[in-house]
Amino acid sequence: MEGRPAANKEEMYNSLKEVSEILRYKELLRNLVSTDIKVRYKRSVLGFIWVMLNPLLIMLVLYIVFSTLFKVSVVYILSGIIVWNFFSQSTSTALGSFINNSNLIKKVYLPKAIFPLSVILSAMVNFAFSLIPLFIILSITGLNFSPYLLLLPVVLIMIALFSFGVSLIVSTLTVFFHDTKYIYEVSLLAWMYMTPVFYPESIIPGKFSFIFHLNPNYYYLSTFRAALSPEVPFMPEKLLYGFLFSILTLIAGWIFYNRNRDRIVYYL
Repeated sequence: MEGRPAANKEEMYNSLKEVSEILRYKELLRNLVSTDIKVRYKRSVLGFIWVMLNPLLIMLVLYIVFSTLFKVSVVYILSGIIVWNFFSQSTSTALGSFINNSNLIKKVYLPKAIFPLSVILSAMVNFAFSLIPLFIILSITGLNFSPYLLLLPVVLIMIALFSFGVSLIVSTLTVFFHDTKYIYEVSLLAWMYMTPVFYPESIIPGKFSFIFHLNPNYYYLSTFRAALSPEVPFMPEKLLYGFLFSILTLIAGWIFYNRNRDRIVYYL
């Protein structure tokens, strides 16, 4: 019993040390984010324009399919794609961040959490660019902006914290169990269908609504849409639940990573 408090204090000390190390290596973090963005569009003629074209082209295909089926607006579908892409692409990329940087981790001491963090920050930059076509469409369609538009940065931060927490878990697991990658791909597909990205939540029978309530992305997506369109009612409780999911997932991810980080280098 006496050993447990001592172990908790050591974990707390190591966590604080890791955070301070990340701050000390902020220049490396900036370079990792910059490199990730440059590499992603290095061979692309259109470069950053693809960040805006990609959701637009996907939206066009999905809008043709789902607008007829579910009678949803173009803004509804595009906003769903942008939010879901942020979460799915950032966590999927961060999943291999330790393995992909194994040579650097083995040779030089670095706060390992800096690698999944750099992926999340890079995704935030892409998210910001993808908002441009969304605002253009809002202007073209003549839709009024929501009075809660200033909540957009808050939603972005919540999704980023949640994604970072998930990334810490899956990237650490991948080091020890390489099958995590394939399991996570399937899980993401199921997760997407349990999130009202393309379809209105009203089509789900009431007895299955608990699926939404257990889904953090449901709260982020609902708040994001309410911050964009006055047609979507803003519910403060969804913002609160989204915030709680973000913090709890971040804490869980950090604890899991912190308890295994010293073993990571031996499995790379």
